[in-house]
Amino acid sequence: MIKLRRDAYGFLPCPALPCPALRGASVPDRKPKTTLADQHLFLSPQLDHGEDAEHDTDLDLIASTYRSVLDEAAFDDMVSGWERKLSTSNVGTSQTKVSRRLFGQLVIFRDTLDNLDVPATSDPLKLAVSEVPGPAVVISPNGRVATINIAGERAFGVRQGALIDPALIAPASHDDYEALLRASGGHHNAAHAILTILPAASDYGETFLAEAYLIRAASQNQAHIAIRSLEIAWPPRAGDRLQQAFGLTQAECDVAQLFFQSRNLEAIARTRRVSLLTIRTQIKTIMAKMGAPSNIELMRLLAMVASREQVGLTGAAPVWHDPLSRERIILASGGRKIAWTWMGDRHGVPVVMSRGMIMTYLLPADCEARLKEAGICLYLPSRPGYGNSTIDASLDVMEDNLVALREFLDRIVGRPCLGVGQADGVLPLVAEAAANPDRFHGLVAVGYAGGFDIHGLQRLPKIQRVMLQLAGSAPWVAELMAKSGHRMMRQHGLDWYLKRAFRSSPINQVTLRNPNWTSLIRNACEHALKQGHVTFVRELQLTHYPMDAPLQDLAIPLLYLAPLDDPGIDLDACRRLQQLNPKITIEPVSDAAELVLYQRSELVIDRIIASARQKK
Repeated sequence: MIKLRRDAYGFLPCPALPCPALRGASVPDRKPKTTLADQHLFLSPQLDHGEDAEHDTDLDLIASTYRSVLDEAAFDDMVSGWERKLSTSNVGTSQTKVSRRLFGQLVIFRDTLDNLDVPATSDPLKLAVSEVPGPAVVISPNGRVATINIAGERAFGVRQGALIDPALIAPASHDDYEALLRASGGHHNAAHAILTILPAASDYGETFLAEAYLIRAASQNQAHIAIRSLEIAWPPRAGDRLQQAFGLTQAECDVAQLFFQSRNLEAIARTRRVSLLTIRTQIKTIMAKMGAPSNIELMRLLAMVASREQVGLTGAAPVWHDPLSRERIILASGGRKIAWTWMGDRHGVPVVMSRGMIMTYLLPADCEARLKEAGICLYLPSRPGYGNSTIDASLDVMEDNLVALREFLDRIVGRPCLGVGQADGVLPLVAEAAANPDRFHGLVAVGYAGGFDIHGLQRLPKIQRVMLQLAGSAPWVAELMAKSGHRMMRQHGLDWYLKRAFRSSPINQVTLRNPNWTSLIRNACEHALKQGHVTFVRELQLTHYPMDAPLQDLAIPLLYLAPLDDPGIDLDACRRLQQLNPKITIEPVSDAAELVLYQRSELVIDRIIASARQKK
């Protein structure tokens, strides 16, 4: 048997195929570098050596796969192509066979993705913070950070996903700031303002000016607010540009520079040793020549001219960090890292929450207040591959999760507690509770978990259903598509994925139209994808883990909160779980779907508090 060396993520490289079998086929004659997301599910692709019966389908797949690099709609065509192939090829088998021609082209495409540059983003929120070299942040109508650059993290003292501190806005700018907040929710017609910021970091001085304006995304019913520093150094050639573009005289250029740097007409008059009336007249002349109807617009135009001279100095994007600024890292044997944070009462009754792929990292702010009032510490460990928790490449996905979970419970919790699992995040909790009954005194499952009802995968939206099917029968294809999809998300923004994953559910669409929720969802996406697309593939594999035996062996109560609008939920299948083990209780949750933690957060917190109190 040939032994293959796993890469850093535990994926196996595609083995070289025998040359005689490849004569006349479009498979590269060298050993491809492609990494495969198999984890004991897949060692090599199942090639169809017979007649190419699906020639047209394969050609369509190849075409849409290559087009997906430039055309975001082509990804949908690629998903549809695999859906057709899965419905007609090897139905009921554990592995999907592909033609040699298709496999060869996919290997080439995978190598192509590796060699492509990182695409420039078209996400309007990320563009707003990347187009300027200084501090910049975009917030939702309730003040939660949707995106921010590195300079913004220092200047505003906040990270993506957290709430911005209103005290950062100078008192003189409070009215303008509040007007923008009202306008973002559609309750005011303010469009922009110049704000004075009291920076959190001393290296930005005592104050700096920032422009603030609304960003309206087509998919959302409220606007975001961009706040971007205007503190840009006045470059030597800016005066020349003002003369060339707007016909300003040298004296007017000097006044414009002083106005940009101080915004104080009296100070400009003292510096120029002229009367205040003279400066006011010159400013009016400058505004007329530049077509600026107000001082605010004049400041924006001058900032634009100044920034043109600093092309290439952009706002670097930060890597994901815990927005609560509470994260701790466990250094386990073998050098692996287990990251965790918490919400509520730090010294309260312990509850461990295992998060799943459905985009949830933080709970709403009022949920933390309720947890603190109830005396509960909600521990939030990042599962392997999420955020700053690393993967153990030598273990399959379930064992990897169990090892990390046990390490966390032993070193941080140290006593029986309530376990809460969101989506497939509950599966390691159930497996551990069945193996070690003293770990938990109860479990709460929130939302559809594939391992509870594997047949529910057929009811999921197309992109989720196809990816999950491929993870079971052709993991190397799932990894390829996840890598391509990750590239699309980086280029087109979060909305590219959300509208594909959740467009079939009206209640999810309502949630996603609200920027107060999508600010939290953005943070969850960054948490899930910090280490690339690998975590997504492993999560797909975890869904296929057989759970009937652990569920049957549970000796503690499990409350399953089943959102009725989640396409994966079927009440008959839920009742089967109750027959499997009478300790399982099903609670149907109305007006909720996959994003139940946002849609019914009060109910979820109610159940967590009640279940935790049962074993205080």
